[in-house]
Amino acid sequence: MRVEIVVFDGFDELDVFGPFEVLAMAGFTVELVAVERPGPVRSMRGVQLNVPVVLGQAEGVVVPGGGWLNRAAAGSWAQAQHGVLPARLAALAPSTRWMASVCTGSLLLAAAGLLTGRRATTNRNAYEELRAYGVTVLDQRVVDDGDRITAGALSAGLDLALWITEREMDAATADRVAATIEYQRAVGTVGGTMVDGD
Repeated sequence: MRVEIVVFDGFDELDVFGPFEVLAMAGFTVELVAVERPGPVRSMRGVQLNVPVVLGQAEGVVVPGGGWLNRAAAGSWAQAQHGVLPARLAALAPSTRWMASVCTGSLLLAAAGLLTGRRATTNRNAYEELRAYGVTVLDQRVVDDGDRITAGALSAGLDLALWITEREMDAATADRVAATIEYQRAVGTVGGTMVDGD
């Protein structure tokens, strides 16, 4: 399965590189992709990437957050205001198996109209904004609503990627990857919704 992780100026590094490493270790083909055109992308904290591929050829898509809560000039909020990424996500959604998000990346899915009437989660400081899009917000690290999978803030991206691995491959593979990165999986599943293990 090919998974594309969208990067844009101002993306949060952990939202991207945590899921990237887990999914790649599990055996997915994972690629960082730009929104509109190939070229340089700069993260929230100044990591410079040269991204040669544009979003559009994936079976699964992961959308990160970054810069939403402080309305940064570059980041997920800026992408929502610009409108191109939400439009591309909406256009691609019917041809993907699933679309996922980490942290405030869920607000980009919501801005694309992809979470209306769905269950989802995001950074706890953005719950009310996500509800305003007609979303049933759950206070969980990862929420699986079929072809939409959302994760809470930052480190929940690891749980997202491990859940996708379990869902698309098997629990043994997810457990093997978690052991390799020495990460204690913080969640289990109940009816498709990831919940805190304790």
